[in-house]
Amino acid sequence: MACAQTGSGKTAAFLVPTLSQICTRGHELGIGQNVGRGGRNDRHDRQYPVGLVLAPTRELASQIYDEARKFAYRSHVRPCVVYGGAGIGSQIRELARGCHLLVATPGRLVDMMERGRVGVENVRFLALDEADRM
Repeated sequence: MACAQTGSGKTAAFLVPTLSQICTRGHELGIGQNVGRGGRNDRHDRQYPVGLVLAPTRELASQIYDEARKFAYRSHVRPCVVYGGAGIGSQIRELARGCHLLVATPGRLVDMMERGRVGVENVRFLALDEADRM
């Protein structure tokens, strides 16, 4: 657990090591497989991310996702975000394109799991941002 002031780099503190491990250990984590589990589509377009970040609000989830995209730029790692209060159709379409790191609010994550769009069996890296608010 880490507590620090806003702007001190907490998000980078959990994203950078997670993305680094996904980049360097991708093959042993199952990334790059054509089917099944490992961040790729299976026959039902279910995604099995290896990294999961939970955030209490859509605003925070969106901020974390924006940072993850910057850190993953020009790599094979594909971050995605899902949160309530936005159209679920576009989020499902983005997920279907592949997802290695998923940033989600708890309610929308449960919704995606119930719809068969996300499986958490392959999650190896978990971060709970602002867990005291969830």
